[in-house]
Amino acid sequence: MRRIRPDEVARARRDPRLLDAAEYRNEIIRGAYRMSGDDWLRQGNCAEAEPDVMYPEPREPIEQALAICSSCPVRTPCLVRALEARDRHGIWGATAPRERRAMIEVWKDINPLAVGA
Repeated sequence: MRRIRPDEVARARRDPRLLDAAEYRNEIIRGAYRMSGDDWLRQGNCAEAEPDVMYPEPREPIEQALAICSSCPVRTPCLVRALEARDRHGIWGATAPRERRAMIEVWKDINPLAVGA
């Protein structure tokens, strides 16, 4: 696996998807959030998608999966789940694995209660 470049991490720090995920985590941190909770998973646009679409092989096109995610009502909890699990495979929360690798580096440094303060 290739190294994450500093410019990728800098871009991830400003990515609205990551910022939304951090705010979402702050809202639920005192609640009953479960990373494997089935309730939100079943609401995802990908619930009926073929696994090969959501888990493309390296260098395979990801546009179809990203299109499925683009209007998903649970995109943010999905990304939180992927970041918390440090998942570097598949399409989660409308992010590609390469984008998420940089986000994971930022995520581990984010103080859950400091975002948006």
